[in-house]
Amino acid sequence: MTIANSIKFFFIKFLSKKEMRNKFLFEHHFFTNRYYLNPAANEINMSFILNMTVSELNQTVLNHYEQDFKALCDMYRFKHFWEEFTNPLNAGLSVQSIISSCGFSSTKDFNSLITDHKEASRDILMRNFS
Repeated sequence: MTIANSIKFFFIKFLSKKEMRNKFLFEHHFFTNRYYLNPAANEINMSFILNMTVSELNQTVLNHYEQDFKALCDMYRFKHFWEEFTNPLNAGLSVQSIISSCGFSSTKDFNSLITDHKEASRDILMRNFS
């Protein structure tokens, strides 16, 4: 462990408030470890991993990201999908395989996300293809 990481660990564990510790812990598992790519990602599993209650998890997500846990997962799954879909290395892959690699449990879930967020999907397409 580097000195910088040791200092950060000490600060988080002993000097920061519980809400800040929850935020750092959440960010590590959600963003660094890309928890959102897990098809079984949900509030209950994440709260178990983070050793906090579901309400603490929801409050942390709402306070720092201004949306609920499911919406945050969906947003990052779609961002990951778009990065992989537009990556030339994946040109030979089927859309289904890219969808599966992005944490969607089925094509139906992916389609529901696109349908429920038509305006945001349209904006992404307009930015990238116009």
